[in-house]
Amino acid sequence: MASAKGTFGVLCDTGFLIRLNNPSDALHANTRGYLRYFLEQGHVIFVSTIALAEYAVRDKIGNLPMKYFRVLPFNIDHAQKAGEFACEIFSKRDQLPADRIQRVIIPNDTKMFAQAEVTPAITHYLTADIRCGEVFRLLQNAYPLSFQIIRLQNPHNQTFGELNLGD
Repeated sequence: MASAKGTFGVLCDTGFLIRLNNPSDALHANTRGYLRYFLEQGHVIFVSTIALAEYAVRDKIGNLPMKYFRVLPFNIDHAQKAGEFACEIFSKRDQLPADRIQRVIIPNDTKMFAQAEVTPAITHYLTADIRCGEVFRLLQNAYPLSFQIIRLQNPHNQTFGELNLGD
């Protein structure tokens, strides 16, 4: 799933953005560790316009280090795939926890998953939202998804098998 150079693309969700600018958050250190690791390794960090809109509810987008991110607009091909994904998830809503079946939550997950799936450069999806894993699991059972979930709860060195040398 990585390119010949060994680099990959990662789509970061709203939780990543929120934690990046909140030093008091329990996952702030992990967030900064991932950002540093991706930049040092030359991986492309994507951020969806959907995540940016969600972030803007709490803070100004200009407060993010946007120079490190490649903005991914939500396009027609994303919309088509998101519709397919949402249809699949709504048909299996009985397999989701009660707090995940809200119409608002499912489409936001499926929209960004669709972006990750349709964009060939994206091989990873970084999230702090443990519950979106249920949506991912259901989709993965129905489609051969081309990206993996990275949980922000795990430090980057653990995820990528790197030694922790005091990051």
